[in-house]
Amino acid sequence: MLPLVIAERGVATTARQLFASHEPALVERADLRPETPFAGRLFSLLGGSTAGEVVGLVIPGVWRGPAAAAAAATDTTTDAPAPFALVVCDHVNLALRGPLTGRWPAGVSRSFPCMTGIYQPAVVRAAGNAPVYSEDVVVAGVGNCEKLTPFERRALDEAGAVAYADCLVPAVIAAAFYGLKVAACVAPQTAHERE
Repeated sequence: MLPLVIAERGVATTARQLFASHEPALVERADLRPETPFAGRLFSLLGGSTAGEVVGLVIPGVWRGPAAAAAAATDTTTDAPAPFALVVCDHVNLALRGPLTGRWPAGVSRSFPCMTGIYQPAVVRAAGNAPVYSEDVVVAGVGNCEKLTPFERRALDEAGAVAYADCLVPAVIAAAFYGLKVAACVAPQTAHERE
């Protein structure tokens, strides 16, 4: 059983469907992308959990579809319908800043957490309360979903990434700092913002 499910406010309904036995702690987008280490609601929520626990995380993201690489070659987006939710098995971080950059409070150990094995996709599948995408996916972490940088766009196209999000990686890094594991899902939309 998950001790905590955190959901970005815009995907609260998805979080309730995925983890029906939990009322999610709703946070704003800014909470999931903290400006200062150990400050704000995300750190407060995660800091109250016990190391080794698995916490749920549901965030919005952008669905590019399984044919993203082919679509990139023709400079169009795929018309494949977005799935209800993507179970995250790993991420690649394309953003330049993380939640542990900046001034650290005195007495807090200065170390970057190990990210190995942090994602627990089986926990999401065990919940079984809502349809999820049939494959575990690697989600690209970007700085801002609404405006990709040229580097991010090129990296997504070259990798053939099926999804990206701007709130996933910071939240997962913060969870890893506290020794937590994450059952993460992305509630996707279709990418029509390509310029």
